[in-house]
Amino acid sequence: MMIGIAIITCNREDMYRVCIDSIHDDWYDELVTVNDGKDVECNKGEYIETGGGIGVGRAKNKAMQHLLDRGCDYIILVEDDMRFKKNIFKAYIRASNITGIKHFMFGYHGPANKAGISGGKPTPRKVIDYGDIKIALNQHCVGAVTFYTRDCLEDIGLHDENYTNAFEHVDHSYRLAKAGYSTPYWWWSDIANSLDYVEEQACSENNSSIRPRSDWQSNIEKSAIYFLHRHNVHPVQVPDVPTSDVIEHLKKLKNEKDKLIST
Repeated sequence: MMIGIAIITCNREDMYRVCIDSIHDDWYDELVTVNDGKDVECNKGEYIETGGGIGVGRAKNKAMQHLLDRGCDYIILVEDDMRFKKNIFKAYIRASNITGIKHFMFGYHGPANKAGISGGKPTPRKVIDYGDIKIALNQHCVGAVTFYTRDCLEDIGLHDENYTNAFEHVDHSYRLAKAGYSTPYWWWSDIANSLDYVEEQACSENNSSIRPRSDWQSNIEKSAIYFLHRHNVHPVQVPDVPTSDVIEHLKKLKNEKDKLIST
């Protein structure tokens, strides 16, 4: 089973260098950097330049398609401001094999899902104990480190490129959730101890390559409207589901995984 990792970078060369150097060579079968900004030196894996300015969703799609074309069974997208302490990629694969969940996301990038902005204690809505592993279910959808199995991407496709640097990962994760490959909206899955494996290099709001742009706020508004037209609901107004429904869905995923293994 082939593991593919893609780093998406844009004009944060110092952070990119820390990120790629923290990924050990024996953690992956394929590694690619997709650069949507100024040229950077890449010392391992493959390197793709977009020409600059195509946006997050399109850059991530180039990365995903590259890894799919290389035959990877597990696809992990990484934004360039992350630093890895241990092999979280292997941990996500193990979690997927135990739970049947096919899409995970690191939940603690920036202020999301934490008590405080940086370094705060994680605040998952619920932690599910599978015996061999614990899964945290977080309220907010975060796109800094995302894990996918090949089959779920082949089914629902890649990011919708009509989004411009906002909500593309939320839309994609929502489509995966609606197709049953992950947990419901507002209950996004991560391994419970993910902070033991990975951390952000600095608060994303202070070091973002997108927020300083003059069109940042208008892109958020336009993308939210597009999400509304696509899903008939605004991204912040997607209805929540009861905990009991989430538990039943997790049981179904686990049962389907167990049946697959037994056959």
